[in-house]
Amino acid sequence: MNIYQRIVEANNGNDDGIAICDRGRRFTYSELFRNVDFIVDRLKKNGLDAGARVAVLAGDSMEYLAVTLGVLASGCVVVPVSTCVPEHELRIMLSEMNINALICSETYHREEDSTLTVPDAFRERYYIRFFSCSTQPIILPEEKQAAYIRYSSGTTGSRKGVVLSHASIWERLNVCQDLNIGRGEQVLRILDVTFHFIVPDLLFLLRGACIVICPSPAESHLEDLLKEYEIEFLYAVPYYYHWLITSDLILPELLQKVKYAFSVSMNLDSADAIAFREKFNIPLMQTYGSIETGLVCVNTSDRLDKVNSVGCLQAAYHLRLADADDSGTGKILLNGPGFFDAYLTPFQLRTDVCGEDVYFNTGDIGRMDEDGYLYLTSRTKNVINYCGIKVFASEIEAVLREHPWVGGCRVYGQNAGSFGEVPVAEIAVAAGIVLMENWEEALREYCSRYLALYKVPKLFRQVEMLPRSSGAKILRRP
Repeated sequence: MNIYQRIVEANNGNDDGIAICDRGRRFTYSELFRNVDFIVDRLKKNGLDAGARVAVLAGDSMEYLAVTLGVLASGCVVVPVSTCVPEHELRIMLSEMNINALICSETYHREEDSTLTVPDAFRERYYIRFFSCSTQPIILPEEKQAAYIRYSSGTTGSRKGVVLSHASIWERLNVCQDLNIGRGEQVLRILDVTFHFIVPDLLFLLRGACIVICPSPAESHLEDLLKEYEIEFLYAVPYYYHWLITSDLILPELLQKVKYAFSVSMNLDSADAIAFREKFNIPLMQTYGSIETGLVCVNTSDRLDKVNSVGCLQAAYHLRLADADDSGTGKILLNGPGFFDAYLTPFQLRTDVCGEDVYFNTGDIGRMDEDGYLYLTSRTKNVINYCGIKVFASEIEAVLREHPWVGGCRVYGQNAGSFGEVPVAEIAVAAGIVLMENWEEALREYCSRYLALYKVPKLFRQVEMLPRSSGAKILRRP
């Protein structure tokens, strides 16, 4: 099966329905599908066969969605690349992932790239860069075909790719019932499309909804978008809800058509949830999931005593709380349809990672109340959650340890309100080194060469000694 074909089939008879609104343009489903078909034809003419790994690097736009859908429709494997990735990290990623080709918008192209012919509807030029000519198939059980690889870093600093097949994507979208979004309804989603494509974008298109794209920076465009469109659903990270609450530009009447507002990717501050309801008279609902699991929980309750919960499990999912204490708080293990198929580097099938009972260890700690509402309390993994994007401290530490000034380091997340957490680095200076006056800025500039900007520590602290456990391991949290 091919997930793109399922989207086309689901929208049979919806040719004139608006699929995407982007910077003053409105594209019907038939127009979107024509643009996708054009991209499929160009990929084939460029020699990209089914199974080829195609990285996509561009800003959020109709063009980005059409190109990405085209890669899926062609049977190639989509590998999204964040626009925040520096050149050094991009080169490593493209090599380690055995990418066959990179498609990028004009902003990110190089002189040696070839022009990719695109539909007339495209506002910006796209380019293609070729790498390996040999396609390395990803062998999955039950003859499933790989569709999507999200590149990330593991908790040990080793990089990996989360592999999703067309069949698994279909499963996770098909069971996602608690996001009650229907045909023709307008959804304003304020997210980095690199990290949020399977759910929500494919789900919205499968349902025949209209995706309203918010250009960057969102703060400069939200007022105009809310005036121009009759938005019925909001889908964003907590930072933007905090901005809506505190901005004098966003009056309550601008959100009067909104039925639901969903907060995704990171814990929502209960004060913001309450303030949002007070200002707009709309419940702000938390969700919970990951690239490995899909959207597992949605808090559809309007009860104030449930505002801190990420909600109840969607009907198809099951949860275990392992090693629970007397209060019922334990490690969150999940089971359900549409879970990831494999990790790419090193290659591990889902059953190898999760065991025979196929319960995935999320790395989160939580509890359930008597009504079945899940509450997150902490994480077992050393992960920093910046605006809904996972940042692995070990990856930052690995970069810092290469600097000659650094004898040792510890990176952790510091609470930053609606941003979630920001990375902070403690530095033990190498023997014989005397730091220059602006050493913090120098280290920050050094890190920016090798790390995406959101991974660069926002604060550096010099310490005499790094705290260690009795076993000589660095204590991860301050």
